[in-house]
Amino acid sequence: MRMNRHIFALFMWIGILFVVPSYAQILTVERHVPVPTDSLQVYKLPYMQATDSGRNCIWDFSGLPIDSAEIIDVDYYAPDAASIGLHREHSNLYYHLAQDTLWQTGYETSRAHVRYLIPVAVMKFPFEYGDSLGGAAIGKGQYCHILPISTEGTYSVSADATGRLILPEMTLDSVLRIHSVFQYQDSKGRTVVKEERHIWYSPYCRYPLLESIIESSVKEQDTTIVTCAYYYPPEPTNLGHIHQMREIQEGIIIDPIDSLITEVQYLPNPVFTTLEVSYHLAHAAQVYISVHYNGGVTTYQTPILLEDEGFHSIPIDMSGMPVGTYVVYIHADDMVISGNVIKL
Repeated sequence: MRMNRHIFALFMWIGILFVVPSYAQILTVERHVPVPTDSLQVYKLPYMQATDSGRNCIWDFSGLPIDSAEIIDVDYYAPDAASIGLHREHSNLYYHLAQDTLWQTGYETSRAHVRYLIPVAVMKFPFEYGDSLGGAAIGKGQYCHILPISTEGTYSVSADATGRLILPEMTLDSVLRIHSVFQYQDSKGRTVVKEERHIWYSPYCRYPLLESIIESSVKEQDTTIVTCAYYYPPEPTNLGHIHQMREIQEGIIIDPIDSLITEVQYLPNPVFTTLEVSYHLAHAAQVYISVHYNGGVTTYQTPILLEDEGFHSIPIDMSGMPVGTYVVYIHADDMVISGNVIKL
C-alpha cells in the first residue's frame, strides 16, 4: 500500500528563464504558501540523486530530459473554508494554515483515504537553512471504502543545503533545499514504508523548482523501491509574488532590490475584525487590494488609487466575512503580491 506516497507533495513551487543574484534563502507565509486557485503543469522525470549538502552547493541538472517527459497537472483548490487542497496524479492532499505553520490533515488516493488524528506539521514559517521540525504521524481511514486501515510513523523536515541550482532553462542562486523523511508502518507491522524527498526552492518563487523522491516498501522479505522526480517549468503563475514582469529574455536579472512592492505585512493573522495590509512602494504606482475566498471568489476590493513612493497601510474590515482562509492580493502597476490570511 502506498497511501502516503504524496504526503509532502505540497512542497511544489517554481520560477522563469533568468539568473538570480544572491538573496536570503528563507521560506515565508507571504511568499510560499500555495494559492488555492493556482494550477501548474510539471514534468515527471526519472529519479535524480540528491548530491551534496551544506552551504554554497552547486547542483547541475541542466541535462534533465524534459523533451521526453510526461506532463502532469497540479491544481490547488479550497475544499472548504478552512483548508487548502492539492490534486496531483489521482491524489488529493488536505492542508490547514494556522498562523505560522502549515499542517497536513489527511490525504486521498484512488484506493484509500486517511485522516491524521493529530495534523502533521509539514512546514513552519519562516524556514531557513539549519531549521528542522518533526514528530509522530498517526492516521486512520479506509481502503477501497470498505477495509479499515491505520498507519503509525514519524516524519522529519529539515533545510539541509543552500546554493546554486542549474536547470535546463534557468540558473538560480540563493536556492534552499528541503530534505523530508517519512517512515510509517501499518497497524499490524506487516508493511514498513520509508519515503525520502529532496525539494529545491527559490525565495523568489511560490512553488518549488525541483523535487526528487525515493520510496522503499518492505513487506516480509520483499522490498519494493519506487522513484521519480518533478521539474516545474517557467510559467508566470509559478512566480508567485514576484510579478515585476519585464520582457523575459535570456540573461535578464530580477533583483529584489528593484521590486516595486516590499516589506509587505498582513496583520493580525489570524484576524477577527480589521486586517491591516501594509507595504512599501519603491516609486509611485496605481494600487488596489483584493480579497478572495473559497477558490477565488472576490469578497472585497479597494478602489484603484495613485499612491506615492513610501510606506502605506490599508485597513480592511473582515468582521462580516465567513470564517476560513483568504488570499489577499496587492496590485501595483504590473506587479502582484499575495498572502494567505486566516479569518477566525
